[in-house]
Amino acid sequence: MDGDSVLNPVASVPHVGEPAPFFTAATDNNDHYSLEVAAGRWIVLMAFGTLGEPASAKAFTEIVARRNLFNDFDAAFFGISVDPADRLERGLANSEPGLRFFWDFDCRISRLYGVADAQHLRPAVFLIDPAFRIAMVEPIEAIGAVLDRLTAALMDAPREAEAQVAPVLTLPRILEPELCAALIDHYRTGDQTPSGFVKDEDGRTVLKVDPFFKRRTDVTINDDELIEALGERLETRLFPMLKRAFGWQAKYIERYLICRYGAEDQGFFSRHRDDVTAGTAHRKFAVSINLNDDFDGGDLRFPEFGPRTYRPPVGGATVFGCNLLHEATPVTRGERFAYVPFLYDEAGAKIRRANLSRVELRQAENRRTRRAQRGR
Repeated sequence: MDGDSVLNPVASVPHVGEPAPFFTAATDNNDHYSLEVAAGRWIVLMAFGTLGEPASAKAFTEIVARRNLFNDFDAAFFGISVDPADRLERGLANSEPGLRFFWDFDCRISRLYGVADAQHLRPAVFLIDPAFRIAMVEPIEAIGAVLDRLTAALMDAPREAEAQVAPVLTLPRILEPELCAALIDHYRTGDQTPSGFVKDEDGRTVLKVDPFFKRRTDVTINDDELIEALGERLETRLFPMLKRAFGWQAKYIERYLICRYGAEDQGFFSRHRDDVTAGTAHRKFAVSINLNDDFDGGDLRFPEFGPRTYRPPVGGATVFGCNLLHEATPVTRGERFAYVPFLYDEAGAKIRRANLSRVELRQAENRRTRRAQRGR
């Protein structure tokens, strides 16, 4: 039975077709696992409450019996437990690939998904599609029907993936070849530093470096002529097309840095969004401009919209919303150079000013901005 009729007493249950709510919670070895980074594959999210209940224990037995469905690439299972005994006495633990558990001892996740209130918890199972939308909501006793639906979906996945196109804009001829070459030269003579990523900790946005999440080196552009040239090209060649395609006017350019992904360490950047911290909430669009093309791998992928990869030509830009989940695939041959600014508007500028006191980033992150000089 598709739908959520069995859970109607709880008004906040997400309906079929709606985006599944994002959340971050504790799982084994990670106190802040964000479910949203698992998008791009089918997800079975089972809010079972406690394995001390026969119906929940039986449903989990069915999951284990069909363990082969969950390989992390095509599908993953996440269980939500509110009972510490599941972890401490029953030995419930992550089993990778594919099987993980959230510890929801305060029922925050269960309430978010509408299966718990102050007095009751109604175990349920949610099937979430690769775009992170609700495909099915069932009582936990119907776990078999959910797994059957998942099996059918995985069989149809290649055909569905071919029809998926991410909402991105790719434009050639943003930077001329001579400027691309000058930027690569600037990188080679510059101060090359390991590239970090930001996350919020204790109410502040901090910079982290983790080679298991990102392998890249960056050079801050400190040449005023190069900065002026880049700003002028973006304003005259990119901004008008961005306005035409998305109906949005860029006002500010953030970051003047050149990044390099190398095959020697399979340079990559794992799945992430660019606007999820206090220090990045102002960002509206991300821009990726390739400066060379003599490499393999190193493409952009948007997992919520299928396995297809995207690569701008030399001097061309791929532009996408900062709220899109994306990754840079590993470089397997050569080295990829790119210029990767962010764009925002006056509303974003207000957010940035309001959050600036919560940001702790080292100078190398290069948060220099430029306001558009022309009213385009």
